[in-house]
Amino acid sequence: ILRRFPTTTQSVTTCALFVVGDWAAQHGVERRRLAEHDSQRTVRLAFFGGLIAGPMVALWYPFLSRVVRVKSPIKGLVYRVALDQLAYAPVAIALFFSYNAILEGRGIEGVKERLERGYVSTLLNNWKLWPFVQIVNFRFVPVLYQSLVVNATALGWNTYMSYTNSRLGKKEAAEQDLTKQ
Repeated sequence: ILRRFPTTTQSVTTCALFVVGDWAAQHGVERRRLAEHDSQRTVRLAFFGGLIAGPMVALWYPFLSRVVRVKSPIKGLVYRVALDQLAYAPVAIALFFSYNAILEGRGIEGVKERLERGYVSTLLNNWKLWPFVQIVNFRFVPVLYQSLVVNATALGWNTYMSYTNSRLGKKEAAEQDLTKQ
């Protein structure tokens, strides 16, 4: 199914992984009771995974394999990881925070604030994990299956992203309440 419908398969899988990651963030990290589950947050993340992140991942790895064409396997590996971490990751993280701020009703100012508060630290944390995952992925995994390696790692990463976004949103809401008083 992955070979015949790569974008659809990746989109559905990424949607599910964002749902599970959000569930883990809300109930494992934040220790919310089931009755306190924020369903709107889960739906927002499901749509982000299915409509944005999934297609991006499905198209990114074949694109990298087409664009990076060098004779040295080591140079190719370095170029792919560098492109992934210096082009894809910064855009994906910015999209994640922007999408969530907008759908939370915070508008353009909320997007700016969310990016100012969370973007750099999240990108730095990204660089503590993903380059190592991608070195293994790009070196040993065929292009068709590289998204599966990303998916396996993404479960933990999506939990972190959901928690980080929620924490930033709560800080913004608290500050808005203070300025209204």
